[in-house]
Amino acid sequence: MSEYSAIEWTDHTFNTHWGCSKISPACDHCYAETLANRFGYGWGDDAAKREFNKQHWNELLRWDRKAAKEGVRRRVFANSMSDLFDRFAPAGVRERHWEYVSRTPNLDHLLLTKRIGNVARMVPAAWLTPGGWPTNVWIGATVVNQKEADRDIPKLTLLPARVRFLSMEPLLGPVSLPAALLRQIAWVIVGGESGADARPMHPAWTRSLRDQCVAAGIRFFFKQHGEWVEIDAVAGHSLDRDMRRGLVRIVKSRMDRDGGFGSDDVLMRRVGKHAAGRILDGRLHNDFPGLEMR
Repeated sequence: MSEYSAIEWTDHTFNTHWGCSKISPACDHCYAETLANRFGYGWGDDAAKREFNKQHWNELLRWDRKAAKEGVRRRVFANSMSDLFDRFAPAGVRERHWEYVSRTPNLDHLLLTKRIGNVARMVPAAWLTPGGWPTNVWIGATVVNQKEADRDIPKLTLLPARVRFLSMEPLLGPVSLPAALLRQIAWVIVGGESGADARPMHPAWTRSLRDQCVAAGIRFFFKQHGEWVEIDAVAGHSLDRDMRRGLVRIVKSRMDRDGGFGSDDVLMRRVGKHAAGRILDGRLHNDFPGLEMR
């Protein structure tokens, strides 16, 4: 839980519990698993999940009162350390969260899941009726490659939330979003992977998604490049050595592994998350869903 989150697209983070299992290529280098293990909590379907007391849950009420006093709305990213729609979540935790959602009308609860197919049977039945979905609940799906996009975005668009969004982080390949589906999404977040084993994100993948969003009139948020940035072929006096050490890689735009260096391939150097930054083609992309979405 964090009152002032370091995640650029939210104001707060709140966890109903800790603990999850891996179901996507995005999970391969899970930061939440690493952190949980550091604190002595297990991971996986059968591992005991960390739960929290009433004082923890009442932080939502405090944030809501503060937002009301300030006359603002605050975004709360739910479950950075778990997935609320995991079937192995602790019994009753979702129902408790629905109660607190109804008690915090000044907070927009951003529910992000890798299990978008579970949502319809896990939210209250009333949410699925016309006008029944709470206006302060946004629903998002994590989509990191074309396979997940084809499988999960149609499921997301069937949910009657006012704000539907995609988190495409870590982006692991090129993704084409059909315009008809994309227009049913309010917001697309894109980011590269960070951490010790981070995989590079080809800049063409990012630019393509940005351009698709612009063409469809969809809000686009670029979170980060991750650990890697594109470099010129002659950059650095020790390029060959750095390639042998794994600090420089050839990243292929179409994810193919055969052949040499192609015209669409790039050299990318590992410089670290902070040095890589968030600038894309000379500017920040910090777009959020507008008031018309509420």
